[in-house]
Amino acid sequence: MTVPRPLCGCAVCSKARRKGGKYKRNNSSFFIEDKNILIDCGEDIADSLNKHNISKVDNLFITHWHPDHTFGLRVLLESGYNFRTHGADKIIEVYIPKKVFEDLKAKFPVIDYLLNFQKTGKLHLIEDGDEIKFGNLVIEAVGYNGVGSDHYAYLIKENDKRVLYAPCDTIDFNTYGKVLDLDLLIHECGMFFDHKTEIKFPDLITRLRTNKPTKTVFTHIEEIELRLYGENFEKAKKDYSDVKFDFAFDGMKIKI
Repeated sequence: MTVPRPLCGCAVCSKARRKGGKYKRNNSSFFIEDKNILIDCGEDIADSLNKHNISKVDNLFITHWHPDHTFGLRVLLESGYNFRTHGADKIIEVYIPKKVFEDLKAKFPVIDYLLNFQKTGKLHLIEDGDEIKFGNLVIEAVGYNGVGSDHYAYLIKENDKRVLYAPCDTIDFNTYGKVLDLDLLIHECGMFFDHKTEIKFPDLITRLRTNKPTKTVFTHIEEIELRLYGENFEKAKKDYSDVKFDFAFDGMKIKI
């Protein structure tokens, strides 16, 4: 859910409406500026792109089918559709893992209309281990459970730099130990309490101690997390001072 959450009057959402800025959070996405590459596009992607003055997206990668990562596909792809000529003025290259695309078609059937009628996106089905090259920059698909996974991370490599983007549902990321020597890990925040379908923050720290990324940024921080344990963010930095990490905010810029 975005922050402020619609119709919610809690302290977190009220503060976000009053102050805006870093207190307001849209769905998680990641943009590589020098290559115009976007990873994930939630329902509020138009607001995110406009707010941060992003005027061009040439390539789109999807991690998994969930609405907060994909349901902005309509507004993103239709941005290239000419309603006067009924043709595409702009085509975005869309990279989706095979199993993820099967799930997405079932949950978001309008994708077929966007790709095959409006033709504003060109689909590329990818799989675990596939590498897509953009000059010196390479993006490798990393399935949470190898080939046939329904959730993916992306390893971005350029020269000697390595960044892994794994924003959601990482409790099932069973291949994380194979992705080492990271300059930056962008990862979901996890939970500060027991939750059967989400990774706990202490378990996440154990993974970081295994992978030893140079820097970690936690994302996918929602209203319920901020309301329940937002005050623990600074405490976590002290409790786990041997691990270098920070918490993301919308528009955060990171240079590698």
